[in-house]
Amino acid sequence: MTTAGSSQPRQALVTGGAVRVGRAIALALGKAGWRVAVHYRGSEREAAGVLRELDEIGHGGICVQADLSEPAAMQALVPEAASRLGGLDLLVNNAAIFPRHDPHSVTPEEWDRLFDVNLRAPFFCAREAAKLMLAADGGSIVNIIDTGADEAWPGYVPYVATKAGLASVTRGLARAFGPKVRVNGVAPGPVLLPVGEDSETYRRRAAERTVLERIGSPEDVADAVLYLADAPYVTGEIIRVDGGQHLT
Repeated sequence: MTTAGSSQPRQALVTGGAVRVGRAIALALGKAGWRVAVHYRGSEREAAGVLRELDEIGHGGICVQADLSEPAAMQALVPEAASRLGGLDLLVNNAAIFPRHDPHSVTPEEWDRLFDVNLRAPFFCAREAAKLMLAADGGSIVNIIDTGADEAWPGYVPYVATKAGLASVTRGLARAFGPKVRVNGVAPGPVLLPVGEDSETYRRRAAERTVLERIGSPEDVADAVLYLADAPYVTGEIIRVDGGQHLT
């Protein structure tokens, strides 16, 4: 594992790194001196745009395509990214899907797809990353969870179930992979405007539910990831990035 401040860039893989929160994480890592593998499923144009920005601001990176709902592609992603990067010091499990489902009508197929992408894939990506890190000088894994993991969201029951599961996986893998590999999580609160919502109405209502009286940003989440990537005595921790919403 290349240490901070070394002349050689450290290597990171960000799943779902082409858009939204993943994009902010990838760019923040690039600005901090990391070389980044930007994973995407269908957002090829957006991933290429992130790569151009990484080339401009730092050590650049690569793009890696994989459908994380497919077991073979999921298990091949980390070894491919690490091989092309020349190593792996950090995995950020960010890729997820966020569909709304009525619990009275959700189908087994819809349930399974959510768990495949949001829980199975992060677990197996983390396991593949840990194999490489344990054989080298160690590393760090950061799972992007959600404050909804601890809340009651009747329109998103399968989704929050996956995030609650990922929180449990985070703690369990911290024990399993220590001491060489640290595993932590970041649980964002209101940091993005939901698709289809009236932006001003959502922004106002979400801000009113926080102590800081504002919604956050993808960059706020990226800052927490950067902290955990370089926090050598922190493992098994899940940091809420919610403006104090959990206190209200």
